Amino acid sequence: MIGYICMLITNKPAIMKNIHSNLCLITLLFMSIGCNPPKPELELVRDQYGVVTQINPQEKSIYLIFTGHFSTNDDGFFENFDGAAPVLQTLAEHDVKGSFFPTGNCFRVERYRQVMHDIIDQGHYLSGHSDRHLLLCSYEDRHISLVTFDSLARDITNMEQEIEKFGVTKEEYLWLVPPYEYYNQCSADALRTLGYKLANPTPGLVTSMDWMGPNHPQYHSAEQLINNIWVFENEHTLNGAIILIHAMNYPDRTDEDRPYTHLGEIIERLKSMGYGFMTFKDVIAMEE
Repeated sequence: MIGYICMLITNKPAIMKNIHSNLCLITLLFMSIGCNPPKPELELVRDQYGVVTQINPQEKSIYLIFTGHFSTNDDGFFENFDGAAPVLQTLAEHDVKGSFFPTGNCFRVERYRQVMHDIIDQGHYLSGHSDRHLLLCSYEDRHISLVTFDSLARDITNMEQEIEKFGVTKEEYLWLVPPYEYYNQCSADALRTLGYKLANPTPGLVTSMDWMGPNHPQYHSAEQLINNIWVFENEHTLNGAIILIHAMNYPDRTDEDRPYTHLGEIIERLKSMGYGFMTFKDVIAMEE
């Protein structure tokens, strides 16, 4: 039996004549001898806190992630999830799947209910980004935690309650992006204790700076943020990169100055470079 499998693999004319049939036959032969075809291997690159920042760095796959928060104190004026619907439309137009990480607040907003269902129904990955978008540690001194374990646990429990109203189980949303994409060892460990696997944008990619308006001292235009992707690709490749774009309409940026507005162009250029796109659904499947 094994010899016949090898013959199929090495018989190039036959494979060229009917690749699909032979691949199906190989799969059936593996099953007939009591084993499954080998699964893709999973290699996770982690930062100093154990948070995953790159997935299978030898593969030309990109992980597009979209986060959002709804600020209740200003009725979503500054932070919102208004970019999610146009992002979904662009992804559908280019036949690409993404991973979405809104906060629990977003799940509560009536105008986003259909968006949440669309994310699920269209086959994208849906998880959370905490409930109230807590800042977990000090920007001045990362070692200083700003949230106790009990407070964080309550926040995550509230987030879970909102996500599960949409029929998603924890096994399906166990990969989480920490709020503000900022944490220390204490908060990263706490989130893992609460049952989560953590991911964050690949260091060196700066598309997450899309929240800063022109008056901010660290402001970068959409053009500058997107150009950073191509500079990074040229210097390092984007194999297994996690690229974050906020699915939010920040008030100090015009539509043209929002990176998600240019998502179609980004996708097409990445495709032309030979990159494919995967989600954290794929990561979960590779872990099983």
